[in-house]
Amino acid sequence: MRSALLFGYYGYGNLGDELLCESALDILGRTFDKIYILVPKHKIEDYTKKGVEPVNRFDFISIFTAILHSKVVVCGGGGIFQDQTSLRSFLYYASIVIVSTLFRKPVVLLANSLGPVKRKFSRKILRYILSRKNVYFIARDPVSARYGKLMSQNIFEGTDLAIKSLSKLPLEVKKSSQVSFCLKEEINLSNILSFLKNIGLKRFLLVPMSPQDEKVCVKLMEKYPELEFSKKPLEAITCSSLVISQRMHGSLIAAYYGIPFVSVDNSKASRFMKKYLPDYPGYTSKADTNIITAISKVINMPVSVDKKMLEDAKEMEEKLIKLIRNLQR
Repeated sequence: MRSALLFGYYGYGNLGDELLCESALDILGRTFDKIYILVPKHKIEDYTKKGVEPVNRFDFISIFTAILHSKVVVCGGGGIFQDQTSLRSFLYYASIVIVSTLFRKPVVLLANSLGPVKRKFSRKILRYILSRKNVYFIARDPVSARYGKLMSQNIFEGTDLAIKSLSKLPLEVKKSSQVSFCLKEEINLSNILSFLKNIGLKRFLLVPMSPQDEKVCVKLMEKYPELEFSKKPLEAITCSSLVISQRMHGSLIAAYYGIPFVSVDNSKASRFMKKYLPDYPGYTSKADTNIITAISKVINMPVSVDKKMLEDAKEMEEKLIKLIRNLQR
Protein backbone atom coordinates (compact mmCIF):
# COMPACT_ATOMS: atom_id res chain seq x y z
CA MET A 1 0.00 0.00 0.00
CA ARG A 2 1.42 3.37 -1.04
CA SER A 3 1.20 5.93 1.75
CA ALA A 4 2.11 9.58 2.22
CA LEU A 5 2.28 11.83 5.27
CA LEU A 6 0.67 15.28 5.02
CA PHE A 7 1.23 18.03 7.56
CA GLY A 8 0.39 21.70 7.95
CA TYR A 9 -1.57 24.01 10.23
CA TYR A 10 -4.67 21.85 10.05
CA GLY A 11 -7.48 21.36 12.53
CA TYR A 12 -7.52 24.81 14.10
CA GLY A 13 -10.45 26.31 12.22
CA ASN A 14 -8.40 28.61 10.01
CA LEU A 15 -10.32 28.92 6.73
CA GLY A 16 -7.24 29.43 4.57
CA ASP A 17 -5.42 26.41 5.97
CA GLU A 18 -8.49 24.20 5.67
CA LEU A 19 -8.77 25.12 1.99
CA LEU A 20 -5.10 24.15 1.60
CA CYS A 21 -5.74 20.86 3.38
CA GLU A 22 -8.73 20.00 1.21
CA SER A 23 -6.77 20.61 -1.97
CA ALA A 24 -3.68 18.69 -0.80
CA LEU A 25 -5.77 15.67 0.21
CA ASP A 26 -7.52 15.71 -3.16
CA ILE A 27 -4.26 15.75 -5.13
CA LEU A 28 -2.46 13.17 -3.00
CA GLY A 29 -5.54 10.94 -2.92
CA ARG A 30 -5.11 10.31 -6.64
CA THR A 31 -1.59 9.00 -6.15
CA PHE A 32 -1.60 7.27 -2.76
CA ASP A 33 -3.80 4.59 -1.18
CA LYS A 34 -3.45 6.05 2.30
CA ILE A 35 -2.65 9.54 3.56
CA TYR A 36 -1.55 10.12 7.13
CA ILE A 37 -2.46 13.65 8.22
CA LEU A 38 -1.29 15.43 11.37
CA VAL A 39 -4.10 17.14 13.31
CA PRO A 40 -4.87 17.94 16.98
CA LYS A 41 -6.06 14.93 18.97
CA HIS A 42 -9.56 16.34 19.51
CA LYS A 43 -10.00 16.77 15.74
CA ILE A 44 -9.03 13.25 14.67
CA GLU A 45 -12.64 12.15 14.14
CA ASP A 46 -13.35 15.17 11.91
CA TYR A 47 -10.61 14.15 9.46
CA THR A 48 -11.28 10.42 9.43
CA LYS A 49 -12.49 9.19 6.05
CA LYS A 50 -11.69 6.60 3.42
CA GLY A 51 -8.02 6.71 2.48
CA VAL A 52 -7.15 9.21 5.22
CA GLU A 53 -5.69 8.28 8.61
CA PRO A 54 -5.44 11.21 11.04
CA VAL A 55 -2.52 11.18 13.48
CA ASN A 56 -2.24 13.19 16.69
CA ARG A 57 0.19 15.96 15.78
CA PHE A 58 1.66 15.91 19.28
CA ASP A 59 2.15 12.14 19.52
CA PHE A 60 5.74 11.92 18.32
CA ILE A 61 5.91 8.13 18.32
CA SER A 62 2.88 8.00 16.02
CA ILE A 63 4.43 10.70 13.82
CA PHE A 64 7.68 8.74 13.50
CA THR A 65 5.69 5.61 12.65
CA ALA A 66 3.73 7.47 9.97
CA ILE A 67 6.97 8.83 8.49
CA LEU A 68 8.48 5.32 8.36
CA HIS A 69 5.37 3.95 6.61
CA SER A 70 5.22 6.75 4.04
CA LYS A 71 6.78 6.93 0.61
CA VAL A 72 6.72 10.73 0.62
CA VAL A 73 6.26 13.41 3.30
CA VAL A 74 4.37 16.51 2.15
CA CYS A 75 4.00 19.89 3.81
CA GLY A 76 0.72 21.08 2.35
CA GLY A 77 0.93 24.79 1.82
CA GLY A 78 0.86 28.01 3.78
CA GLY A 79 3.37 30.29 5.44
CA ILE A 80 4.39 28.04 8.31
CA PHE A 81 8.15 28.31 7.82
CA GLN A 82 8.45 31.60 9.68
CA ASP A 83 9.30 32.53 13.25
CA GLN A 84 7.55 35.90 13.43
CA THR A 85 4.43 34.57 15.15
CA SER A 86 5.92 31.50 16.87
CA LEU A 87 9.44 30.08 17.10
CA ARG A 88 8.00 26.92 18.64
CA SER A 89 5.80 26.27 15.59
CA PHE A 90 8.70 26.91 13.23
CA LEU A 91 10.85 24.38 15.10
CA TYR A 92 7.99 21.88 15.15
CA TYR A 93 7.52 21.92 11.38
CA ALA A 94 11.26 22.02 10.74
CA SER A 95 11.78 18.97 12.96
CA ILE A 96 9.29 16.94 10.91
CA VAL A 97 11.24 17.74 7.75
CA ILE A 98 14.61 17.01 9.34
CA VAL A 99 13.50 13.70 10.89
CA SER A 100 11.98 12.66 7.55
CA THR A 101 15.25 13.32 5.74
CA LEU A 102 17.16 11.36 8.41
CA PHE A 103 14.82 8.45 7.65
CA ARG A 104 15.72 9.00 3.96
CA LYS A 105 12.19 9.96 3.02
CA PRO A 106 11.70 12.52 0.24
CA VAL A 107 10.00 15.69 1.49
CA VAL A 108 7.91 17.99 -0.70
CA LEU A 109 7.23 21.51 0.57
CA LEU A 110 4.11 22.08 -1.50
CA ALA A 111 2.94 25.65 -2.15
CA ASN A 112 4.73 27.07 0.87
CA SER A 113 6.05 30.56 1.38
CA LEU A 114 9.19 31.30 3.40
CA GLY A 115 9.61 33.88 6.12
CA PRO A 116 9.65 36.26 7.73
CA VAL A 117 12.52 34.58 9.60
CA LYS A 118 13.83 36.96 12.25
CA ARG A 119 16.30 34.82 14.18
CA LYS A 120 19.76 33.81 12.93
CA PHE A 121 19.22 30.31 14.35
CA SER A 122 15.98 29.93 12.39
CA ARG A 123 17.63 31.06 9.16
CA LYS A 124 20.34 28.43 9.60
CA ILE A 125 17.71 25.73 10.07
CA LEU A 126 15.77 26.90 7.01
CA ARG A 127 18.91 26.92 4.87
CA TYR A 128 19.78 23.44 6.14
CA ILE A 129 16.34 22.11 5.20
CA LEU A 130 16.34 23.62 1.72
CA SER A 131 19.85 22.35 0.98
CA ARG A 132 18.97 18.68 1.62
CA LYS A 133 19.07 16.70 -1.61
CA ASN A 134 15.81 14.89 -0.82
CA VAL A 135 13.83 18.07 -0.05
CA TYR A 136 11.82 19.52 -2.95
CA PHE A 137 10.28 22.97 -2.70
CA ILE A 138 7.33 24.12 -4.82
CA ALA A 139 7.16 27.79 -3.83
CA ARG A 140 3.90 29.68 -3.45
CA ASP A 141 5.41 33.03 -4.46
CA PRO A 142 8.37 34.23 -6.57
CA VAL A 143 10.24 35.73 -3.59
CA SER A 144 10.28 32.37 -1.79
CA ALA A 145 11.34 30.61 -5.00
CA ARG A 146 14.29 32.97 -5.49
CA TYR A 147 15.43 32.43 -1.92
CA GLY A 148 15.14 28.66 -2.26
CA LYS A 149 17.21 28.63 -5.44
CA LEU A 150 20.15 30.05 -3.49
CA MET A 151 20.31 26.74 -1.61
CA SER A 152 19.07 24.07 -3.98
CA GLN A 153 18.23 23.05 -7.52
CA ASN A 154 15.10 21.23 -6.30
CA ILE A 155 13.04 24.41 -6.45
CA PHE A 156 9.92 24.96 -8.55
CA GLU A 157 7.49 27.86 -8.82
CA GLY A 158 3.88 27.20 -7.94
CA THR A 159 0.87 29.01 -6.55
CA ASP A 160 -1.53 28.72 -3.60
CA LEU A 161 -3.30 25.42 -2.98
CA ALA A 162 -6.52 27.17 -1.96
CA ILE A 163 -7.23 28.08 -5.59
CA LYS A 164 -8.04 24.48 -6.45
CA SER A 165 -10.49 24.25 -3.55
CA LEU A 166 -12.17 27.54 -4.50
CA SER A 167 -12.66 26.34 -8.08
CA LYS A 168 -14.86 23.51 -6.81
CA LEU A 169 -17.15 25.58 -4.61
CA PRO A 170 -20.68 26.32 -5.89
CA LEU A 171 -20.48 30.02 -5.06
CA GLU A 172 -22.00 32.81 -7.12
CA VAL A 173 -20.70 36.37 -6.98
CA LYS A 174 -23.50 38.78 -6.05
CA LYS A 175 -21.89 42.13 -5.37
CA SER A 176 -23.88 44.47 -3.15
CA SER A 177 -23.22 47.70 -1.27
CA GLN A 178 -21.41 45.66 1.35
CA VAL A 179 -17.85 45.61 2.70
CA SER A 180 -16.20 42.60 4.33
CA PHE A 181 -13.47 43.12 6.93
CA CYS A 182 -11.13 40.15 7.51
CA LEU A 183 -9.17 41.41 10.51
CA LYS A 184 -6.82 39.68 12.94
CA GLU A 185 -6.19 42.72 15.14
CA GLU A 186 -8.01 45.89 16.05
CA ILE A 187 -7.59 48.93 13.82
CA ASN A 188 -9.14 52.39 13.96
CA LEU A 189 -12.24 52.14 11.79
CA SER A 190 -13.97 55.46 12.53
CA ASN A 191 -12.67 57.41 9.53
CA ILE A 192 -12.69 54.33 7.32
CA LEU A 193 -16.38 53.64 7.98
CA SER A 194 -17.25 57.31 7.41
CA PHE A 195 -15.45 57.26 4.07
CA LEU A 196 -17.14 54.02 3.00
CA LYS A 197 -20.57 55.47 3.85
CA ASN A 198 -19.79 58.62 1.86
CA ILE A 199 -19.06 56.58 -1.28
CA GLY A 200 -22.37 54.73 -1.01
CA LEU A 201 -21.51 51.53 0.83
CA LYS A 202 -24.14 50.60 3.39
CA ARG A 203 -23.39 47.28 5.09
CA PHE A 204 -20.23 46.38 6.98
CA LEU A 205 -19.44 42.78 7.91
CA LEU A 206 -16.74 41.43 10.18
CA VAL A 207 -15.61 38.17 8.63
CA PRO A 208 -13.35 36.07 10.90
CA MET A 209 -11.02 33.70 9.07
CA SER A 210 -10.00 31.89 12.26
CA PRO A 211 -11.25 31.45 15.85
CA GLN A 212 -8.66 33.99 17.02
CA ASP A 213 -10.21 36.60 14.74
CA GLU A 214 -13.59 36.19 16.43
CA LYS A 215 -12.27 37.79 19.63
CA VAL A 216 -11.17 40.82 17.62
CA CYS A 217 -14.60 41.00 15.99
CA VAL A 218 -16.36 41.08 19.37
CA LYS A 219 -14.22 44.01 20.54
CA LEU A 220 -14.75 45.93 17.30
CA MET A 221 -18.54 45.47 17.42
CA GLU A 222 -18.55 47.00 20.89
CA LYS A 223 -16.85 50.10 19.50
CA TYR A 224 -18.69 50.36 16.18
CA PRO A 225 -22.40 49.43 16.36
CA GLU A 226 -22.82 49.50 12.57
CA LEU A 227 -20.60 46.44 12.22
CA GLU A 228 -22.23 43.03 11.76
CA PHE A 229 -20.76 39.59 12.39
CA SER A 230 -20.72 36.93 9.67
CA LYS A 231 -20.16 33.22 10.26
CA LYS A 232 -20.02 32.51 6.52
CA PRO A 233 -16.80 34.10 5.25
CA LEU A 234 -16.94 32.80 1.68
CA GLU A 235 -20.54 33.88 1.17
CA ALA A 236 -19.85 37.27 2.77
CA ILE A 237 -16.85 37.96 0.55
CA THR A 238 -18.61 36.95 -2.67
CA CYS A 239 -21.50 39.31 -1.87
CA SER A 240 -19.22 42.28 -1.20
CA SER A 241 -18.09 45.18 -3.36
CA LEU A 242 -14.88 45.52 -1.34
CA VAL A 243 -12.79 43.38 1.01
CA ILE A 244 -10.40 44.86 3.56
CA SER A 245 -8.16 42.09 4.85
CA GLN A 246 -5.26 41.50 7.19
CA ARG A 247 -5.39 37.84 6.21
CA MET A 248 -3.61 36.53 3.14
CA HIS A 249 -6.48 34.29 2.08
CA GLY A 250 -9.01 37.06 2.56
CA SER A 251 -7.23 38.95 -0.21
CA LEU A 252 -6.77 35.84 -2.35
CA ILE A 253 -10.43 34.82 -2.13
CA ALA A 254 -11.56 38.34 -3.03
CA ALA A 255 -9.20 38.50 -6.01
CA TYR A 256 -10.23 35.05 -7.25
CA TYR A 257 -13.88 36.13 -7.34
CA GLY A 258 -13.07 39.46 -8.99
CA ILE A 259 -13.70 41.65 -5.95
CA PRO A 260 -11.48 44.68 -5.21
CA PHE A 261 -9.52 44.26 -2.00
CA VAL A 262 -7.22 46.20 0.30
CA SER A 263 -4.48 44.07 1.86
CA VAL A 264 -3.48 45.56 5.19
CA ASP A 265 -0.01 45.06 6.61
CA ASN A 266 0.49 41.57 5.16
CA SER A 267 3.74 40.77 3.37
CA LYS A 268 2.56 37.24 2.51
CA ALA A 269 -0.42 38.63 0.62
CA SER A 270 1.55 41.29 -1.25
CA ARG A 271 4.30 38.84 -2.23
CA PHE A 272 1.76 36.38 -3.58
CA MET A 273 -0.76 38.74 -5.16
CA LYS A 274 1.85 40.85 -6.97
CA LYS A 275 2.45 37.81 -9.15
CA TYR A 276 -1.05 38.32 -10.54
CA LEU A 277 -1.58 42.04 -9.93
CA PRO A 278 1.89 43.63 -10.11
CA ASP A 279 0.66 47.23 -10.30
CA TYR A 280 -2.27 46.90 -7.93
CA PRO A 281 -2.42 49.83 -5.46
CA GLY A 282 -4.27 47.96 -2.72
CA TYR A 283 -1.37 46.97 -0.46
CA THR A 284 -1.01 49.25 2.54
CA SER A 285 -0.17 49.70 6.20
CA LYS A 286 -2.85 49.75 8.91
CA ALA A 287 -2.91 53.54 9.26
CA ASP A 288 -6.49 54.61 8.55
CA THR A 289 -5.42 57.37 6.14
CA ASN A 290 -3.42 54.86 4.08
CA ILE A 291 -6.31 52.40 4.02
CA ILE A 292 -8.69 55.13 2.84
CA THR A 293 -6.26 56.12 0.09
CA ALA A 294 -6.00 52.50 -1.03
CA ILE A 295 -9.80 52.13 -1.03
CA SER A 296 -10.20 55.18 -3.23
CA LYS A 297 -7.75 53.70 -5.75
CA VAL A 298 -9.15 50.17 -5.97
CA ILE A 299 -12.90 50.52 -5.41
CA ASN A 300 -13.71 50.77 -9.12
CA MET A 301 -10.79 48.71 -10.43
CA PRO A 302 -11.54 45.53 -12.38
CA VAL A 303 -9.92 42.43 -10.87
CA SER A 304 -9.64 39.46 -13.21
CA VAL A 305 -7.12 36.86 -12.13
CA ASP A 306 -9.10 33.63 -11.73
CA LYS A 307 -8.13 32.12 -15.11
CA LYS A 308 -4.41 32.71 -14.57
CA MET A 309 -4.65 31.39 -11.01
CA LEU A 310 -6.39 28.23 -12.21
CA GLU A 311 -3.80 27.72 -14.97
CA ASP A 312 -1.01 27.99 -12.42
CA ALA A 313 -2.81 25.66 -10.00
CA LYS A 314 -3.23 23.02 -12.70
CA GLU A 315 0.42 23.36 -13.73
CA MET A 316 1.54 23.01 -10.10
CA GLU A 317 -0.58 19.90 -9.66
CA GLU A 318 0.99 18.35 -12.76
CA LYS A 319 4.48 19.17 -11.45
CA LEU A 320 3.68 17.56 -8.11
CA ILE A 321 2.26 14.36 -9.59
CA LYS A 322 5.24 14.02 -11.94
CA LEU A 323 7.66 14.65 -9.08
CA ILE A 324 5.99 12.09 -6.80
CA ARG A 325 6.04 9.45 -9.51
CA ASN A 326 9.74 10.04 -10.06
CA LEU A 327 10.43 9.84 -6.33
CA GLN A 328 8.70 6.45 -6.08
CA ARG A 329 10.76 4.79 -8.80
